[in-house]
Amino acid sequence: MQTVMTFRTLIDLFNESLDNIQPADKICLEVIRADRWETLTFEQLRTRARDFAVWLVQTKGIRVGDKVAILGKNRADWDVALWGTILAGAKPVLIDPERPVDGVTDHLTHTDTRMLIVADDYQNATARRELEEFANRHDMTVVQMTIHERVGLNRTEVDEILSGIRMKIDPDETAVILCTSGTTGDPREVELTHENFISNLQGSVEKVKLTGDDILGHILPPHHSFGLTVGKMLALCVGATNIYTNKYREIAEFIRDKDITIFVAVPALFTMLAKGIEDALTKQKRKKPHLRLIDWLSPRSVGKAVLKKQGWEKIRFFLSGSAPMPKWVLDVCWRRGILMYEGYGTTENSPVYGFNESPAKLGSVGKPISTLFVKIVDEKNQTLPPGEKGEIALGGPCIMKGYYKNRKSTEAVIRTDEKGVRWLLTGDLGYLDEEGNLTITGRKKYVIVLPGGKNVHPERVEMALSEAEYVKEILVVPGMWKDSDGIEQETVKAIVRPAWDVIETRANLSTADLEKQPKLLKGLVWQNINECQQRSRQLSSFEKISSHHLEIQIEEFQKTSTGKVKREMYMRA
Repeated sequence: MQTVMTFRTLIDLFNESLDNIQPADKICLEVIRADRWETLTFEQLRTRARDFAVWLVQTKGIRVGDKVAILGKNRADWDVALWGTILAGAKPVLIDPERPVDGVTDHLTHTDTRMLIVADDYQNATARRELEEFANRHDMTVVQMTIHERVGLNRTEVDEILSGIRMKIDPDETAVILCTSGTTGDPREVELTHENFISNLQGSVEKVKLTGDDILGHILPPHHSFGLTVGKMLALCVGATNIYTNKYREIAEFIRDKDITIFVAVPALFTMLAKGIEDALTKQKRKKPHLRLIDWLSPRSVGKAVLKKQGWEKIRFFLSGSAPMPKWVLDVCWRRGILMYEGYGTTENSPVYGFNESPAKLGSVGKPISTLFVKIVDEKNQTLPPGEKGEIALGGPCIMKGYYKNRKSTEAVIRTDEKGVRWLLTGDLGYLDEEGNLTITGRKKYVIVLPGGKNVHPERVEMALSEAEYVKEILVVPGMWKDSDGIEQETVKAIVRPAWDVIETRANLSTADLEKQPKLLKGLVWQNINECQQRSRQLSSFEKISSHHLEIQIEEFQKTSTGKVKREMYMRA
């Protein structure tokens, strides 16, 4: 049965969805972390979120439209903080808990945040104390997630307060601010409206055919647009249970023991699972030669046996997002009847585009959800016919309001056509076939996408490492490495032109001597760069380079007439 959602706002989605869930003590969320395990029922979520919302309003003076930042890992009271903030009429500002203190404070300052809700698992005590000191200097309230005293009001009084707030919220107002990296460069904040979320959820529910009988398993962080919309809101709006884990080495057992029907993750994890399936079958084929013939003649029967042996009979399909999926992984699964859907989307489109569900179209990401449009445009923003490559543009009610307080960057990626449809220029390249299936041929211009789906913007790393004394010029590009399973992954690579004069003085060696000793030269530069990035308060751990991915550039970089390094030349190299 198709689910039709008619919610105006996320407040309506929360209230009306929970009204329809039976029984009320059904598990809404289960969190299985290496250091934490907890559950939350739908009724507990409703009660605790309402209590927290009233506490924010009555005790902390939070007003409609205030920005309230949420900083913490996936846990039950993260959901309470999110929905409590929304019910209070405030705008959650979701920040990556892997960001160092300076990265967090940058977002707090830029979004005009009035309150910070911080979890006790953010970084360490020193980092949390630094945040409190920053907040005190900037007249910002800090509260611990989600410790609060219950306000002494009866049910009727609580209903009146929250109902009054609900009536003040319009669908086209900002609902959530996601601190991300945008399509054009440095980290920024994306404003998504209530209509954006509702539209994206409507199309996603139709596409996935999600019901309250499903158990959605995932590894998605909640501050990420994919984790928020798919890992949180999608399950809530139909009353499905969502279960999060970060115990990556126990995923097979997790899917089995929790009777997962849909499992959502990033390509790196599915690559590991596919590798495990292939390795196990290869060993069996050595012992049972006839299995090789069966796998050739009837691969689906082998796939069915694999699912049964793993205890994955309940699984409907796997869904991948956040980064491109290796084609061989799709082949391994689909050939044996194991449904592996490759999805696509951007934070700026709320974020689900859709996914491919046809074995004949492997390598594409299929057609968009019903509430999203797609077209391919050239450099003049003219629509291209099927088969022609160009920039991917997404349009419709899912497209973001814009980058917060960044009109220039917003105007660089948003276009409104003659019919009033807002279009997002994604910066990704691809083409549509005659049936409307999208194939992506290139990613955002310079972004490095790590195996776990993290985006690294080269300019950000370059700016931080350019402070190293031994660096004259630095260029950060995608590099490649092989993991323990021999699978190629993208990583952060730095190409450095040394500051010869500084090194000569410090090392008491001439440039000629250094060029003759490349290992010594690289060692000196690496030590200097590593000290710089360890001191950096801007770089997250995933943005830092390793010595294996440092390359020394003896000659000057090739540059344009305006003095810019020809980045594409070195990316190809």
